[in-house]
Amino acid sequence: MAKPAQGAKYRGSIHDFPDFDPGQDAEALYNAMKGFGSDKEAILELITSRSNRQRQEICQSYKSLYGKDLIADLKYELTGKFERLIVNLMRPLAYCDAKEIKDALAGIGTDEKCLIEILASRTNEQMHQLVAATCTRQGN
Repeated sequence: MAKPAQGAKYRGSIHDFPDFDPGQDAEALYNAMKGFGSDKEAILELITSRSNRQRQEICQSYKSLYGKDLIADLKYELTGKFERLIVNLMRPLAYCDAKEIKDALAGIGTDEKCLIEILASRTNEQMHQLVAATCTRQGN
């Protein structure tokens, strides 16, 4: 595997989707969930091809268009690990990190691998966002 050049920053693999329209995506998700059952393939394809910022815009558009919370609708339509994956993708990164840390510390034993993965791979800015999200989650 090729190493990045000295001083190069890793940018992740999901980039903004070209010609992005949050209203159109919100409608596509609504259609994938209406009726009996849901079109899991359509949900997966759409959500995994949008950046986190774009997914946040889709949530806002969904609320504006249908007066409903997209994450709540996804939780209702999906189950198991697939539900957890999709719901986490729809939330801001700091919120997901806070939840994963909480889960890693809950119960008997600690999931050190999860803690190391999150705490050792985030920038200072992301750590500040994580602290803010943790404080917000504790208020709930």
